[in-house]
Amino acid sequence: MSKNAQQEIATPDKLNTSSRKVRSQQLTFGTTKWLAYTALFAALSIVMKLIGQCLTLTDSFKITLIYVIWLIAAAVVGPIGGGTVCFVSDVLGAVIIPRGPINPLLTLGCVLFGVTAAFCFKLPVKSYIVKFVFAGVVCSVLYTLLFDSFAIWVWCRYYLKLKSYINKSFWVYLGPSRAMQLGVAAINIAVTVAMIPLLLRLKLLPPLKKASDARAQRETKQEIKNQEETENAQYLD
Repeated sequence: MSKNAQQEIATPDKLNTSSRKVRSQQLTFGTTKWLAYTALFAALSIVMKLIGQCLTLTDSFKITLIYVIWLIAAAVVGPIGGGTVCFVSDVLGAVIIPRGPINPLLTLGCVLFGVTAAFCFKLPVKSYIVKFVFAGVVCSVLYTLLFDSFAIWVWCRYYLKLKSYINKSFWVYLGPSRAMQLGVAAINIAVTVAMIPLLLRLKLLPPLKKASDARAQRETKQEIKNQEETENAQYLD
């Protein structure tokens, strides 16, 4: 029997079983399953984008639940998938129901929202609620409030040359016009948190790593290493 075969037989089943369970709940970039989920979230985001386009009350305020899909997509398919979902939904939504030329700065803000949310979700805490709230708050403040507001202000002032923006500074525009959008973002975060039990039931969220699991994995790896050293010594003898 070869050395490699002996090592494979000596590998504890508990490590293999644990690894299979973790892999079953994680989506690998580029796989068919990852592409399918990315396409699904993109389609849902487009629907939410179209609803938001219809519920746009002013140039600076709209009612939408698209952030719910974006946060979940970022958690499930990661930064590349999350950024892709946000990009596709923003561009196609603007094409299907046009409200003027596409603002590339807004599109960039949407992509950064998905990418940043995915990295925020990797926060080393043992609570999905904390992960989603942290990702939602960070992205809402950085992009929905600040970056997107600046994108709209620059677009309307320098590209469209609207009179109402020419004599208005960015901070004056930001205050009354965009602050209400944070209320919409807060509702989106609350809806996302409420959906955590469903997402867990569907096994969409990546597993939380517990300290006991990490310790057990280290002990198992050490056990395997000791076995390999013993087998190597026997093989040399």
